Formats: sequence, structure tokens, C-alpha cells
Amino acid sequence: MAVTENTYTGNGSTVLYSFTFPYLATTDIKVSINGTLTTAYTLANATTVQFNTAPANGAAIRIYRSTDDTAIKATFFPGSSIRAADLNDDFTQALYIAQETANFAASTDASAIEATANAALANSNTALTTANTAATTANSASAAAATAQTSANNAQASANTALSTMLPLAGGTITGNLVVNGTVSMTGTSFIDIPVGTTAQRPAAPNSGQIRFNTDIVQYEGYNGTAWSSIGGGATGGGADRVFQENDQTVTTNYTMTTNRNAVSAGPVTVNSGVTVTIPSGSAWVIV
Repeated sequence: MAVTENTYTGNGSTVLYSFTFPYLATTDIKVSINGTLTTAYTLANATTVQFNTAPANGAAIRIYRSTDDTAIKATFFPGSSIRAADLNDDFTQALYIAQETANFAASTDASAIEATANAALANSNTALTTANTAATTANSASAAAATAQTSANNAQASANTALSTMLPLAGGTITGNLVVNGTVSMTGTSFIDIPVGTTAQRPAAPNSGQIRFNTDIVQYEGYNGTAWSSIGGGATGGGADRVFQENDQTVTTNYTMTTNRNAVSAGPVTVNSGVTVTIPSGSAWVIV
């Protein structure tokens, strides 16, 4: 389907958000925050919205196209000349309206499907509650049934223990958190998958030593106990070259340099309003 909208999640500091859909007039560009239309923005350029104030952290941002359908772009009269540009504008207007209608219909269908699924889940939960009540009554009425249930639970526990022992040997997928108290050794020569996500998808409460691949900065990063920082990688370049060491141009999050360490950045570098970079005594930050 054609792209007629772009969505983002606010982080409380970013004001510039780009969009990828074409449009006929700037008045066809609409913006909403948490489902409410807003006009508190300007166009920084032809494909970028700049908010007057950064949307709050976690705010649902939607930038979309709503082509004017109250009148056609060009009207032709008997004896008048017909220009290709006018015809193209009329056809483009019709195309854009059709794309937006199709996307709206698909979204509406998805909402209806979700509502049906939620209703089915509610019915399932009700049935489960009823079944649990019946099981409780049966257990109270029959000591033999309780004994059988205990035996079944023991058998299930034994089966789970056997499965947990066999799964790593046979291969497969474990859903949930796996905690290993000890050393994990891998002897293969293929790869290991680590979490991949954007900056906004970082863990809300990270622990020291966590690592992931950040798709926003296209780098591996690790949490050192106070902040996320890049790991590995080093300089990059074409082919096997290792010439260029890249850094961002905007500081968007408070940062404290490590004591007795110096830092260097390629400028220009902008520190966003309200963001603080702390340089310990005896340390230096050089921007070249």
C-alpha cells in the first residue's frame, strides 16, 4: 500500500520529525499528538515537521496526508487550452484521495478485527474462570481427585525438567527470560543474535553490562551503570578502509564524562536546551 502517514513516539526533546509521503499542497499535511490534531508546528523544509515544543516522552505522533477533496485542482471549459500540468494535478489529486481512503479502510478493518479478538479473549477468560471454579469444587469433594492432581503436577514438573534439559541440546526457542547462574560457553562458528532496536526502545531500567545494537546510530552499545555508550566498531570506510570515526552533532541527553578522562568530538556540536554535559575537574572536552 502507498505510504500516506508516518508515526513516531516522542522523547520529550526532539522537535524535528520527517515524513516520506508526497503531497500537492502544504495544507494537506496534518499532524496529531495522542490522537488530537495540532497546529503548533511549522515546516522546517519540504519533508520535515518542526514542533514549537517537543512532544512529551511517550507521546504518539502521527504525520499524515489528507488531500483536499472539496474541489478539483483544475477546471476545464469549452474552447480553453488544456495543459499537461493541470491534467497531472487532477489525476494526482484523485490518486492521493484513493490511497488515503484505502489506508483508512484497512485501518478500520484492523480495528474491527482487534475488537472481535478482544471479545473472544474475554469469552475465553470467562470460560477459564468457570473451569477453575469447577476444578476447585471437584477437588474439595474428592480427596482421590486431589491426590491425582498432585500426581499430575509432579509428572508435569518432571516433564518440564526433562524439557529444559533437552531443549539446549536439540535446539529451539525459549520464550521469556533465561537466567544462567554460571558461565555460558559457545563453541560454534556461526553467530549469536543480540537485541536490536532504536534508541527509544532501550530498556527503561537497564543493568550494568547489558549490550544491544542501536539502529538509530547503527552501532553496538553497552550500559556502564550510568549511561549507554558505543562499543566496538571503531573507524569505518569504504571496502576494508578504517578511516572515518563518526559522532553525532547534537547532545540530547545529560552526560557526565568519566573522571580523569578526556574526550574529543568533531564539530559543530549542539547541546540541546536543558541538557547538561558535566566535565570533571582535570578532564577536557575538545571539539575540533
